[in-house]
Amino acid sequence: MSRVLVICGSLRKTSLTRVLTDIAYDHAKEAADADYLDLAKVNVEWFRGWEEEYGTDTRDAVAKLADADVLVLGSPVYDGLLGSPLKNLFEHVEYKSLEGKIAGFIIKSGSTISSLQVQGQLVALMNYFRVISNPRAVYAFDEHFDAQGKLKDREVQSRVKRLVDETLEMSRLGKR
Repeated sequence: MSRVLVICGSLRKTSLTRVLTDIAYDHAKEAADADYLDLAKVNVEWFRGWEEEYGTDTRDAVAKLADADVLVLGSPVYDGLLGSPLKNLFEHVEYKSLEGKIAGFIIKSGSTISSLQVQGQLVALMNYFRVISNPRAVYAFDEHFDAQGKLKDREVQSRVKRLVDETLEMSRLGKR
């Protein structure tokens, strides 16, 4: 059985990215051994170099990455860029420890253009770690949520679930 790690890369308390990664995690639990890493709830220290000592939260987060077969990365878009908490997490990772894993992306932004930019950044980051990226990312925008931050577009929910299913299937096919 594949081990899935869903990561919410937003530090905001009322994160719309978290709404989406919660859906991904709930769905992944039905089909795989799933774990959830919410970077707002775990103290992943800012990377200060390989020679530094890091706390338990940071070491545990990196271990979760290394132990997973499938990664589902949720990132908000800030100023057209990948969120820095998610990028910081990967700075702690020795690149060979992720080789051969499969990743899918959930991107919450204000516009399509910035979503594509961040997908490109995530693909480049995963390429560095020799992680295979699912080419079908999920994009969500403010209009998909109501004023209370609840997802109102059921099609987005379906796309998140399909992303999890397809990314898991990519992992299974790679193990044959």
